[in-house]
Amino acid sequence: MLGQPLQLLQKPGVSQLSTALKVASTRLLQILAISTGTYADKLSPKVVQSLLDLLCSQLKNLLSQAGISLLAAGKDPEDNKQEDAADSEKKDFRALIRKQHTAELHLGDFLVFLRRVVSSKAIQSKMASPKWTEVLLNIAAQKCCSGVPLVGNLRTRLLALHVLEAVLPACEANMEDDQVTQVVERLFAKHSIQIKEKFRSSNSR
Repeated sequence: MLGQPLQLLQKPGVSQLSTALKVASTRLLQILAISTGTYADKLSPKVVQSLLDLLCSQLKNLLSQAGISLLAAGKDPEDNKQEDAADSEKKDFRALIRKQHTAELHLGDFLVFLRRVVSSKAIQSKMASPKWTEVLLNIAAQKCCSGVPLVGNLRTRLLALHVLEAVLPACEANMEDDQVTQVVERLFAKHSIQIKEKFRSSNSR
């Protein structure tokens, strides 16, 4: 899977052949994505769009894995510190946190790869759509109902903003004016909220 470490590590119950096939298929997809990004202006629009749809689906899948741990736990880490939960529940929660941390790192690695793909202007124009901007904004600034960031890893969130930075200039020609306005307003709204939170935390010290 893209965004995950490509290592031929033997896992219990998993054959070496199965692992090798997964690594090979991932490498092949990476090569196809980079090649498509390089020659996007010479390829059929359908071919380019098909690959981008696959990459977007992969990005959403990685985001769902990164954001599912805290949602599954139903509470944030501070709540768990205040409650006298059973040892088994604490262990389960710590396992969820570790799983989320790993998933966020995988998501960040995928965004690094995606940033290489989006270097092509032809790719940027294809990615200038609400489907892409929405998921990138969710990674960068979306919060759970508890107020905890959906993605806690700062590196991963900044990488999402880097990809957005590459995509947004192409949005002007490929999106409706109201869609561009919504993206800009959401960015400023999230930035404003973060500044207020930082100000409150500094005053509470």
